Amino acid sequence: MIARASILSLAALLATTSSFANEAGAERLLAELGVSPTEQQIQSVYQANSAEVLEVLSLLLKDPTVDPQVAIIEALTIAPEKTDEIAQIAREAGVSNEIITTAALLAGLDPTQVAEATAAGIATANTASAIAPPSVLAVGSNGGGGVGVVSPN
Repeated sequence: MIARASILSLAALLATTSSFANEAGAERLLAELGVSPTEQQIQSVYQANSAEVLEVLSLLLKDPTVDPQVAIIEALTIAPEKTDEIAQIAREAGVSNEIITTAALLAGLDPTQVAEATAAGIATANTASAIAPPSVLAVGSNGGGGVGVVSPN
C-alpha cells in the first residue's frame, strides 16, 4: 500500500512539474523513486509523463541506482517513435551499444534501428583472435606422396 501511495504521489508530482530541466524537480523525482526503484515504478514514471520521455530518461540514466537497460526498455516501449533520440541520449550517458541494442530487442523493436554503425558496418564481437592463422605448408617431397605439400617441381 505504501508503494502504491508513493507511486501515486510521484505521478502527481511529475504531472505538476512542467519541466524536468530545473534541478529541484529532478531531485524530487529521484527521491520519490527511492534507493532502488523497481521496474514498475520506472514504468509508472514514464506513463505519467509520456510527453517528457526524453527528459525522464536523461534523469534516470544519471541515477546510478537505476538499471539503464530497464530505463531504456520502458522509454522505447512508451515512445517507439522516438527511438533515435532515446538511443542518442543513452549513448551520451555512457550506456554501451550492447545494452541499447538488447533493450530495443526486449522492447520489441528492430535492433538495427538503434545499432550504431561503424566504418566497417555494424559493430560485432571481435572474433579475429579466435581464428587460428593458417599453417605453413611444407616444401619438399613428403616421402614422395605429394599430398599437402608445395612441390618445387
